Amino acid sequence: MTNGHVTWLVSPLGYQSITKRCPSCEVKKLFFPAGTFRVNAQKKTLDVWNIYKCEKCDYTWNIDIFSRVKTGKLDPELHQRFIHNDLEEVRRYAYDYPLLKRNQAELGPLPDYEIKGPSPYAFNDSRILHITIEFEQAIAVRFISLLTRKLCLNRRQVVQLIEQRALLDVTVLEINRKLKGRRSLRLDLQRLHALDIPLTTSSAPAVTI
Repeated sequence: MTNGHVTWLVSPLGYQSITKRCPSCEVKKLFFPAGTFRVNAQKKTLDVWNIYKCEKCDYTWNIDIFSRVKTGKLDPELHQRFIHNDLEEVRRYAYDYPLLKRNQAELGPLPDYEIKGPSPYAFNDSRILHITIEFEQAIAVRFISLLTRKLCLNRRQVVQLIEQRALLDVTVLEINRKLKGRRSLRLDLQRLHALDIPLTTSSAPAVTI
């Protein structure tokens, strides 16, 4: 028997929304990135905004990315990505939580996410599976939600794994905490299979890869 190593990458689907009162709808609405930047050049300075649009109408709101930055101090490649509305940059700034906070943006609901990486049940020749959880973006997800999804178990069953020392480096108290950065843990596959816990198909959504 050998030890295996896997990485689970938590990747949000779509964009992080923000919520604010829409003057057109006259009520609070969710705003999502429109997929475009606004770049305004004045002499030797630039202003750059990420444009957000109301979920119900065409009203837009600009999130300030750069204000009065000297043209020579902005990376030329980044400048071109702004001009050409590079969607990777749109996505990156949509998850720039310090930037959103500086703009006093109120966050909307956490977007759904997928967990990329092999299932632990695919490893038949390993004793201990070393698992590293990585985040593509710094979204805050409850530890227990990640575990139930990827292990295809419910909360009670995950707690049983911890108590029976099948799930290592994790305590029952911390599974309610939110993660948004790297976390490592181990899974004793021999003990997991010995416990013979039935999988819950409802805990295995299609977005789990």
